[in-house]
Amino acid sequence: MKRVLIANRGAIAARAVDTFRTLGWSPIAVVALSDPQRLHTLAADGCEYLEGTGLAETYDHVGRIVEAARRCGADAVYPGYGALAEDPELPRQLAAAGIAFIGPTAEVLAAARDKDHAVATADRLGLPVLPHATGHRQIAALVKEIGLPVILKPVTGCGGLGVRIVQTEAEAERALALIARDEDDGRDGGSGGHAAAAGGEGTDWYAERYVEQGRVVGVTVAVDDAGTVHPLGERESLLVDGSMKLLEASPVEGVAPELLERMRRDTARLVTGMGLRGVATVEFIVGARGHYFLEVNGRLPLAYRMCEAQTGLDVVALQMELAQGAVPAPAASASTGTRTVWRPGCSSSRRRTGRPAGSPPWSWPPSRG
Repeated sequence: MKRVLIANRGAIAARAVDTFRTLGWSPIAVVALSDPQRLHTLAADGCEYLEGTGLAETYDHVGRIVEAARRCGADAVYPGYGALAEDPELPRQLAAAGIAFIGPTAEVLAAARDKDHAVATADRLGLPVLPHATGHRQIAALVKEIGLPVILKPVTGCGGLGVRIVQTEAEAERALALIARDEDDGRDGGSGGHAAAAGGEGTDWYAERYVEQGRVVGVTVAVDDAGTVHPLGERESLLVDGSMKLLEASPVEGVAPELLERMRRDTARLVTGMGLRGVATVEFIVGARGHYFLEVNGRLPLAYRMCEAQTGLDVVALQMELAQGAVPAPAASASTGTRTVWRPGCSSSRRRTGRPAGSPPWSWPPSRG
């Protein structure tokens, strides 16, 4: 029996253990020696222990995860969601070790994680994008050209960490000073302390026009080896705290059907143009003037249970099938006729742990007005 290392913890790890066992794989869990939350290990066939404290030294540490996969003789590694699932270094090191990665290629993950590169790719492929810039001098010029507000993000950050909305001249001055310090740190060979503390992984910052009262819509798809794009539904953010989504709903009701269809076509164009294979979500911001590309995530969506509620598919199993080159079975429907609402978890909890403290999705018939 083949072995798969579940490189995560909590609810998604427990779910992955069940799914992979159903698929005929032997699931092996990982757990940090410093982590008291070990429920996800109980149903696994084995467990690999990680030294260190905190996410960066344990569950998100590529080297320790790869070494754990070697120790247990894993044939594949499944990260689910989170920072590790978006780190291109994981599939690179796994490939060198002869271990399969259940997800997109390292090249695609690198292109998706770099916000400036992802937006440039979307723009080249004809998707609508917001005015944007990277780097101190360019961001200062952008603010002068388009005015405020703008939204500032670490170029390679994930999970909404480090994101800030700049609305006043005083905030702009402070933000530009921070960017300048981080760029100086980078030139001096530092690790980009300000950016890292804010949630980014480097010294580079990205800014774009902030769409006030915008509605974030995520379009999730599965792409097989032939490049065929299979829809897995859409969802909208009903309640947002800064950059954190507090309440999401599916199917989307707050966007005109023709606009939603354009976002579906744009999603297919982007993932095909990037050469992405696997499950991915493309996010757009919808404002008074239309929709604009925000980002693409080549991992299991945090709201994967909403996709499953709307399509009838097991999205975790689907990721494994795609990694093995299978063509996925068609979804039962992009919408089952019920309105599903999901709460990812409070923003303060996610900022502390880097993991969502989500709730099960709630469903009821959609509104008629």
